[in-house]
Amino acid sequence: MSITTLVTFIRLTDSYGTVQDLYQNAKRDDTSTPLTNESRDTNAVKYIQNVSNFLSYQSVGAETAEKYYYLPFLYQGAAKNRTGDNIEAGLVFSNNVLAMNRARQAVKEKWHVEVSVCIANPTTLEVERTLTNDSWLTATMSYDPETVEVLLSSAIDAVGSNAPTSILTSSLVGALPTSGQINNV
Repeated sequence: MSITTLVTFIRLTDSYGTVQDLYQNAKRDDTSTPLTNESRDTNAVKYIQNVSNFLSYQSVGAETAEKYYYLPFLYQGAAKNRTGDNIEAGLVFSNNVLAMNRARQAVKEKWHVEVSVCIANPTTLEVERTLTNDSWLTATMSYDPETVEVLLSSAIDAVGSNAPTSILTSSLVGALPTSGQINNV
């Protein structure tokens, strides 16, 4: 029997493409410091980000590897909804001040989430192969006393979001039909 280690990397960017957060769910060397904090000051709640608490990951086309800090979370991959008009996924975090505030901010500001699921070496956690790269838009969040869940939606959602509006003109696309009839010639 062999062990396959999966590591998930999430990259959160705002609507302008500025990176807000980089997290991974595989490596946490410093176990002496707890990951919870009772403070309500979000700056004080930032997890201890020592050099030993990150994995680097280089995505396709990137010049340098980025540092992804440890945050315990689950990624629930893509699934179509019942009506087939949207694809959804989810991120589930433990309920703490950092997760709650970042989830709320991400949903409010419609942040983009890039998720990479990779196979890693079980002993060194070095990334061996990327299985999937998915791009999402934060749609909604829900929480209970133990978890915070962020629902991720496809970038163009036929129900919940608006597609970019544009008008077709003959100067943009050439000749346009003048009636709704189509004839086979």
